[in-house]
Amino acid sequence: MRVIVADDEPLALGKMQSSLACIPSVEVVGTARNGVEALAMIRSLKPDLVILDIEMPGRTGLSVIENLRIGDAIPEVIFSTAFSHYAVKAFEVNAVDYLTKPVSFERLRDAIRNAEEKLAARTANQRFAELQALIATLQAEIGSDGHVYEQELWIRRKDGLERLPVKSIDLIEAQGDYVNLHVGDEMHLIRGTVSSLETRLDPSMFVRSHRSFLVNTSRVRGIRRKTGGRMELTLSTGRLVAVGPTYVENTLKVVNAKRWR
Repeated sequence: MRVIVADDEPLALGKMQSSLACIPSVEVVGTARNGVEALAMIRSLKPDLVILDIEMPGRTGLSVIENLRIGDAIPEVIFSTAFSHYAVKAFEVNAVDYLTKPVSFERLRDAIRNAEEKLAARTANQRFAELQALIATLQAEIGSDGHVYEQELWIRRKDGLERLPVKSIDLIEAQGDYVNLHVGDEMHLIRGTVSSLETRLDPSMFVRSHRSFLVNTSRVRGIRRKTGGRMELTLSTGRLVAVGPTYVENTLKVVNAKRWR
């Protein structure tokens, strides 16, 4: 099986190549560091399989698939992803395989075996239709900048874990190596940082107002001017949230407000 691997992280790309080298039926015929390279390689090298990272510069992995046409050689596709459970479900529904990072060798080997079976059983037109169906299913998960963002986070309950839709979160507040998710009168502590969540959540939905805060823009009900050029946001819950000096301009832009004189 002729394989192309696309990933913009050198360490992840190297690890994937090393793992694939241990699978006798696989020949890596090309590696790409971004989506533009990946699309060009698919068209020129006509691989049997492409392992596509979702988040890449130039074009995302999904954008690569969107730009394939019926006349192109349509390979089997395995996405490598850090998607939420909800988005992963879309892959399962549309019969497109995925690998969740970090990828174990056993899971990779199983994915390659599945791809070989699918390649023998499906035509290029069937592969094209299934990939396009996946794109259609994921449209609701794609942000305004074309990237896919988390739609749910796992929180702990007394009897286990529960999915929390991110749109229900009012405020995300730093707590050392954890963050507090404020949802109405409830708070949920999960491991992570404000900075890491900022990269995983849609920037048109959540704005970084301070080094310690991410605010759901739909919950902002007012902006208060403070002395010394400082500002505060008033949330629909009545909570006041500080806006750090370096975050003022972007916060005003995202909530679609202008500076007053």
